[in-house]
Formats: sequence, structure tokens, C-alpha cells
Amino acid sequence: MTRTLEGQAKLRALRVEERFFGRTHVQVLKDSMNQMKLAFSTLGCPHWELERIAQAARAYGYAAVELRAIGGDLDLLKRPEFQTGTVETTRRWLADQNLSICCVDTSCTFDSRDADERRKQVEVALRHAELAAALGAPLIRIFPDKIQTGATRNETRDNIAACLHEVAQHAPCGVRVALETHGDFARGYIAAEIMRLANHPNVALIWDVANSVAAGDSIEESARGVGPYLAHVHLRDARAVKGHEHWLPVLAGRGGVSFTDAVNALRRLPYDGYVSFEWEKYWHPEIEEPEVALPDFVKAMKAILQGGAAEERINAALCP
Repeated sequence: MTRTLEGQAKLRALRVEERFFGRTHVQVLKDSMNQMKLAFSTLGCPHWELERIAQAARAYGYAAVELRAIGGDLDLLKRPEFQTGTVETTRRWLADQNLSICCVDTSCTFDSRDADERRKQVEVALRHAELAAALGAPLIRIFPDKIQTGATRNETRDNIAACLHEVAQHAPCGVRVALETHGDFARGYIAAEIMRLANHPNVALIWDVANSVAAGDSIEESARGVGPYLAHVHLRDARAVKGHEHWLPVLAGRGGVSFTDAVNALRRLPYDGYVSFEWEKYWHPEIEEPEVALPDFVKAMKAILQGGAAEERINAALCP
């Protein structure tokens, strides 16, 4: 009887009731299994080759890499290590390095009013999906992006949704097509509307927290919008620059994007996927070098994640 009561007490101590925007669920704490995983985009080290990228991931404690730029080149499809005769060797080498590719980033946009141009973009996206499959990556990134001159928001939105659906229909098994919150569709609820119209289980969202905040969302509001469709997260701190649409990336804690608020919002969803550090060094060569920024992100995130896990254990122990 005593053991039964003790067992019941332990079970109660492990139960955490979380409320997120009116939705209640009970989650059993799984400290390590449910931990968010850290990755980084190679946009932050655009001139590095794969060997140095892998070395940095090991040295700084990243679980995966998001492919964007390699050796100064954004066109991954032209890279020698990703060609038909070499990509399998590259995949085996990455496995030997114990390094996963969490996402393959494209530059594709589906915002053109020209149907032929949109068709070309769909074809390029599918080639990236094939590369992702060859590398064992579960996701490709797509941009929405801008409402073109003479177009309406609804027209652009519908074109984006239709193209996403088409890519998802023809993408290799195991590869999802993810739209980043970006451009004129950076706010969470606007991107979510595209998801509903695309209406395909293999279409998802990448929440770029800084983009959404820069577009006017609060982190809480944005998380509410993207939550049902969330497959991946881009995170960096950034600050507004007068006269510029895009915010300037800054080291953690120096800008207007709260990592703590973002992590708390992700926990409440709940989300246990990759949080990818997108340090936009390719676009902003003046910002800190990757040798500075990559370990800085890990340090900031580990402090938040470990602190939050400790708080959850305390709360669980006190839960009746």
C-alpha cells in the first residue's frame, strides 16, 4: 500500500498541466527526450566548406546543420559534393561525422504573377527536395515573398499556396515543404492562412522569430499563428535599423528579439524540434564572425533551456 501511494505521488509529481491560449493538456516531463535541439544555418559561415562546418558543429555543441551557403555559394545544386555521383559519399561522410542536415534552404519564391516563372520555381524547389532526400534531410525551405506591383494580397497568397501544394504533391517521400515567415507574409497568422489554403500534410511552416517580430507580431501572437503548422524555427537576436525593412542581426541579448520569450512560447505549444541559429553573415558581412556568433548562441540558449528545465522539475514536484 505504501509503495502504491509513493508511486501515485511520483506520477503526480511528473504531471504538468500547461495552458496555452485556452488549450489545456497534460504533459509528462521527459527532460532530455523533449529538449529542443540546436542547429545553425550555414548562412552564418558562408565561406566555409563542409569539413569546417562539421568541425564547428562538434566544437560548439550543435546537433545539426541547416544548409544555405557553402564555400561562398548559395546555389547548393551546383556544389560538387551534392551531384549525382558524389552525394551518397557526402551523406556517408556526414553520418561518420555524426552530423544531421535538418533543412535544405532554397531561394525559391512563389510570388510572381507570371505562371511560367512560378512553374520554374516549383521545378527548382523539387530539385532541392531531391537533394534533401539524398542527404536524409526532412525539410526544404521556401520563401513566400512579396506582393508584386499590380497584384493583390489574396492573389499572391493563393499562388503561393497552390505552388506549395504542387511541390508537396511531387516531393520525395519523407521531405516536407516549409514556408518561412518572410517578406509580406512574415506575420504568424498570415503565414498560417497560406497553410490552410495549401491543404497538404507535407506543407509546414518555418517560424523566423525575428522576421515576425519585425513585421509587427508579438512573440506570443506569432506563436499562436504558426503553432499548428510548425516544423522548424529560425532564431537570432536583431534590432531595427531606421529606413530598412530588415532588422540587423546582433549577438544574443543586444536586440529586440527575446530568446527567453521565444523558448517559453515554443515550450507551451509544445515544440521539441530544431531551433536553428540563422546568423545572416552572408547578407551582413560587417557583423561578428561565425567563430564569435556560433558559440555565443549556444551559450545563450543553454542558459535558457537548462534554467527552464530546472523550473519545470520544481513545478512538477509541487504539482498536487
